Amino acid sequence: MAEVARQVKCLLLPMAGTPVIVPNSAVAEIVTQQDIAPPNGETPDWFLGTGTWRGTEIPLISFDRLSGDRHDVPRAAGRFVILFGIEWEGAPAFYGIRIEALPRSETVNAERLARAQGPTPESEYIAARATVGGDRECLVPDFDQLGRTISRYSR
Repeated sequence: MAEVARQVKCLLLPMAGTPVIVPNSAVAEIVTQQDIAPPNGETPDWFLGTGTWRGTEIPLISFDRLSGDRHDVPRAAGRFVILFGIEWEGAPAFYGIRIEALPRSETVNAERLARAQGPTPESEYIAARATVGGDRECLVPDFDQLGRTISRYSR
């Protein structure tokens, strides 16, 4: 019997620093958000505030800043990818990550997505550093850690 090729459709999210790759199944929508409510109280610089998406208040973040990459300019309004939250009590159902441009669609498999040579950036929010197609570096987020951290500031 022929072996079934395992492919995953993903989006390569353009960030100010290294792009981030996420499976399409984690993405709810890509939006332009202009009306962002500033954070209440003291929050880290990566927490940009909240926005309304489909009638629901969702937290909006800068993954660049959260993961320790300081290439981005700390502005809130712009384009966001809305991701499904992890399913545990206290975590937001959805959250938005600020992106620099429209994402690029990628279909990956074991040959097209590989662990990158060298060390993974020292951030608890990055599960791995990878290459797509052998030449484009990207980061794989740790969705569990991301959800736990966002939930601390999104209530």
